[in-house]
Amino acid sequence: MYHPGKVIAVLSPEEKGTVSSDSSVQATLKMWDENVLTMMVEPKIASNVKVGDIVLADYRPEKGMTVPVPRNMVVKILRGKSAEKMWQTYREVHEKRRSHEKREKEVQQSYIG
Repeated sequence: MYHPGKVIAVLSPEEKGTVSSDSSVQATLKMWDENVLTMMVEPKIASNVKVGDIVLADYRPEKGMTVPVPRNMVVKILRGKSAEKMWQTYREVHEKRRSHEKREKEVQQSYIG
């Protein structure tokens, strides 16, 4: 399973003001469902990720774990029309869920019994 996110920060050991124990790159993402997560970026694409990019995060479970733990790794960078369309589609689904939950909550609160 993969989830799209929008890059809001890139954390690289080469950035001024950053002291790092290794050469890995992380990205802070605003996910389609409004969660904010910081994930490792796959080394092959780490030098290409930029703020504003739409990326796919690998949520498949790690192998060999007794409890399923998502991998939480940025594995693809999406740009252009297909990236924006994917982001918009996921956001629309999220908005529909939120409005449906809000209506259900209002109905429950208006009941007098």
